[in-house]
Amino acid sequence: MFVWSKRFAITGLILFVIFEVFLIVQTSSQETSSIRPHTIQYLLVNYVLLMAWVFLWMFDQARLRGVNLSIWVFPFVFAPLPTLLVFVLFLQRRQGL
Repeated sequence: MFVWSKRFAITGLILFVIFEVFLIVQTSSQETSSIRPHTIQYLLVNYVLLMAWVFLWMFDQARLRGVNLSIWVFPFVFAPLPTLLVFVLFLQRRQGL
């Protein structure tokens, strides 16, 4: 887990929020969205496949460290990237003495 740093995880969370706000603003206006349908389909396919790969990685890391992954499944379904980043931060916290 040394590849992941807290600075990287926190920066990722901030960038995720900024990107989501941008997409919500783009799609919630009264006029036609400037995002093309095939772009949305492409992003959806990549997102779903990445979600599966990341969940397998999380499962492996949780098994390796003896952490219960069941509490992370529900948030992961609704917000995979923030859940992954919080999971990384959780695994990096100091364990008990």
